[in-house]
Amino acid sequence: MRARYITDAAMVRLPSIVLSLQSPLRPDPILRLQELYFSSFETQVFATLFLIALLPLGAEVASHVRTRVRRRYGRQLAEASSVLVLAAVVVADVYAFSVVWHVTYMLRYTLDVMLIDRWLAARQLVSAAVAVTAYLAIRFVNRSIDKLAQTDAITKHQSEVAYHVTDICIVGFAGTILLSLWGIDLTNIFIGAGAITAVVALTARETLAAMLAGFILLFSRPFYVGDWIAIDETTGIVTDVTIFTTKIQTFGDRHVLVPNDQVTSSPLINYSRNDQLRVDVEVGVGYDTDLEHARAVVADAVADLEEIKNAPNPQVVATRFDDSAITLECRVWIGDPTMRRKLDAQTAVIEAIVDAFDREGIEIPYPQRVHAARDDPGFRVRSATPEETELGTATD
Repeated sequence: MRARYITDAAMVRLPSIVLSLQSPLRPDPILRLQELYFSSFETQVFATLFLIALLPLGAEVASHVRTRVRRRYGRQLAEASSVLVLAAVVVADVYAFSVVWHVTYMLRYTLDVMLIDRWLAARQLVSAAVAVTAYLAIRFVNRSIDKLAQTDAITKHQSEVAYHVTDICIVGFAGTILLSLWGIDLTNIFIGAGAITAVVALTARETLAAMLAGFILLFSRPFYVGDWIAIDETTGIVTDVTIFTTKIQTFGDRHVLVPNDQVTSSPLINYSRNDQLRVDVEVGVGYDTDLEHARAVVADAVADLEEIKNAPNPQVVATRFDDSAITLECRVWIGDPTMRRKLDAQTAVIEAIVDAFDREGIEIPYPQRVHAARDDPGFRVRSATPEETELGTATD
């Protein structure tokens, strides 16, 4: 009775509007239940301990629901179901606690302070729904992109760019809805965003150019991670492609970051795009050498090498006249081009040509010069005598 007297006294001190809002949370059955079972302090304490003991049981039920839903519908719905069950248990426990201690009016007062009116409550609910929907949409899209990346439908660079683009689009769309819902004028925001964009475009032109070039590389796909490419004077293997830069590991084991705008504006050679690559090896022969025989010797020497392909067949052509030799160019092809296969093929071709020329007696000439006298008689030079040397003169 003493507890009830204190409760009633507290209710008298509350504003009249709170008392008028108390009835929905305290209907007649709840009122009779309070009078019959929760009128003494001892029963209230016992009921409170019982409600506290129910919380671990509610957590166990939520875990069981999450396990069953995850097996049937997936992880996302399982997490949502678990959260809903836990929320329901907590809300029910709090309401039961307020019934036990005769303070249901406090819940109504709290709701009244939080919601204020129906229109504000509706906007709050819609805002929460938009935020949750945007979050779930981002998770769903990102998981879909991960699955596409696992099937090699898109590259790692494309998946990263897709992450950023889709996330920005979803967040921007949800933000526009929320701003419109709360009556915020979007015109001023768009004008301010346009001004900020202009300032950023002027101060960060190179960064924006690199970012746009990253999107161009995303859609054009001139190379993939792992390809052997050459950009200007940089040659190596592509290790990563981001929105702003392309990472290349050179054959000298150096890591080079090339801005994407430089990649799109410079000549690009992709040696890995085709399934074969031509390797050229030059060798010089003397001017008195039978060129047809020398070409046949070179072609036969490299025909059976394991490092090169049989088709197309090796070709040997005379390319130019050098100072001391006529240059022959041996053209062979390798499959699945890599720098190691190219170097192995060059080495094998050079060794085969040297061995074949040694067997056939064909000389690879060293650079040399021939000095010949002209037709005019010129003048004769003789050594100076000791006397002339002392005087610094000499006679013809």
